[in-house]
Amino acid sequence: MNAALRAAIASTPVDLPLSAPQYGMWAAQQLDPRSPAFWTAEAIEFEGALDRSALVRAIVETLAACDALHMRYRLLDGDVVQRREPPHDDPLAYVDFASTPDPRAAAWASMRDDLDTPVDLETGPLFATALIRIGTDRHLWYLRGHHIALDGFGYLLLIHRVAEAYSAYRRGAEPQPCRDWSLLPLLAEEQRYRNGAAYAEDRAFWRRSLAGAPAPARLAPAMAVDDRPRSASARLAPAIHPQWQAAARSCSVDWAAWLIAAIAAWMHARGGFDEVSIGLLVMNRLGSAALTVPCMGMNVVPLRVRTPAQMSFRDLARSVADDLRTVRRHQRYNYEWMRIDAGLEGSHRQLYGPVLNLMPFDRGFLFDGLRSCAHPVSVGPVDDLDITVSPLADGMRFDIDANPLAYDEATLQAHHAALLALIATVARKPASSLAALRDDLGDAGA
Repeated sequence: MNAALRAAIASTPVDLPLSAPQYGMWAAQQLDPRSPAFWTAEAIEFEGALDRSALVRAIVETLAACDALHMRYRLLDGDVVQRREPPHDDPLAYVDFASTPDPRAAAWASMRDDLDTPVDLETGPLFATALIRIGTDRHLWYLRGHHIALDGFGYLLLIHRVAEAYSAYRRGAEPQPCRDWSLLPLLAEEQRYRNGAAYAEDRAFWRRSLAGAPAPARLAPAMAVDDRPRSASARLAPAIHPQWQAAARSCSVDWAAWLIAAIAAWMHARGGFDEVSIGLLVMNRLGSAALTVPCMGMNVVPLRVRTPAQMSFRDLARSVADDLRTVRRHQRYNYEWMRIDAGLEGSHRQLYGPVLNLMPFDRGFLFDGLRSCAHPVSVGPVDDLDITVSPLADGMRFDIDANPLAYDEATLQAHHAALLALIATVARKPASSLAALRDDLGDAGA
């Protein structure tokens, strides 16, 4: 799209179609239109002498430039459309908990309460943000956004831009101009894909791949999505990531395939399943206009994994690697289209059980003069189990978020411990059969 067209749309809002990832979130929200389950949120913690005015300016300007945060959604002649509304001039909320007995606990309670805000995709707003003081030279920047507007990579793009602008303003300089964050190039790109041969090929592939698939294996009965996932978290030592990479190389696979195989083996060990379907979160941004635009761009692809008891873990990992190479050629086909093809539109039913969110991208950012780190506050809705693995500079984040209606606290913690135990075992003994791994977990009392 040329600059003149973008300027015309900015000055005279028009109705635009939704991208496939946006439509998937819209359709899911319609099952319970006011439910706050689709809010996601992050908190960036700062330690040091904060230039508050510079940070406020950086945040307000950055969020105003993000098209996806200012869209409103409605039905028009039977189709869902979106329209950009001008940003409001609301000041950045400022909350001071520094004088409370437990400032950090008060801040987290405040953020959790904010996540109960009902949703209105037609009138908005689609985000909220606040600066929270929790002590001398210690603050949190809280950002909540609807999943229709932002995925995890979208958050990271916004945070990097705020860091860049803050650092410039703190030095008394002007930051580089912000990139064009219009959604128009993304929508045009998707339309070209849907009109081309690749779309038809991908659709045919997924219809073949999912034909005759059994109901996805789960470790608990399927339940409606609840607003507040239950979480089990661990921060693993920095040495763990290179150990897992070495274990993957010993199986002649990359560590993504190795980790997926470990999750499939864990599902077999915990439930005795001969086949599991794992939902893989994929960014679909490389080579796309979405690479530099904060938006909802991710896709979920179901990977069917056969897990016969006598198969060795090494062979399982190699089988997963082969399947991944095939699936990656077709991962642009949107998950909501798969659900429509399967006749699941308008229902809660899914084509996978546990979901893996492998976050290989760098989550580091630099705010001039400050020590900073990111804290996930809400990952959005969890249908069953969401497994997040994120290598960081100071260790590896390894979390499982669960549907609390399906998993109580003790069960979730046991599953989390069992998965870590199985991963440690296959790193040492890749020739073990899945049956032996199941017996090992049973003997360990997991």
